[in-house]
Amino acid sequence: MRLGLFLTTLIGLAGAAHIASAADASWLAVPESTPGYCAMSSASWQVDIKGHTLTFTNRSKNYSLTVDLKSLQPDGSGKVVGKDDKNREFYVTFDPGSGARPFYLTGSDHPCRYVFTPKT
Repeated sequence: MRLGLFLTTLIGLAGAAHIASAADASWLAVPESTPGYCAMSSASWQVDIKGHTLTFTNRSKNYSLTVDLKSLQPDGSGKVVGKDDKNREFYVTFDPGSGARPFYLTGSDHPCRYVFTPKT
């Protein structure tokens, strides 16, 4: 299912932060779906922040998503909108914080919510 692949890629968003001069950062993240009926591969995602751009890549599928982090609040919280390769919107939500931290991915066309947790 392409939606599952799309969501898996989004996992890489795992810890983006909005700071006036956001430091570049990289880490691995693992997705988990909520509620439990929304299946997604547990493959690691590579998460990269360069400036205010977050890119996360499904390492096993060579698929990536990119979002602009400029609209996050100064404490690093908020929701950003992106579009996948099929022009479907997806949303990435961050709790306050910075650096590698969990973030949430939802799509505009399904009820599933995925949490991307930094791999330790």
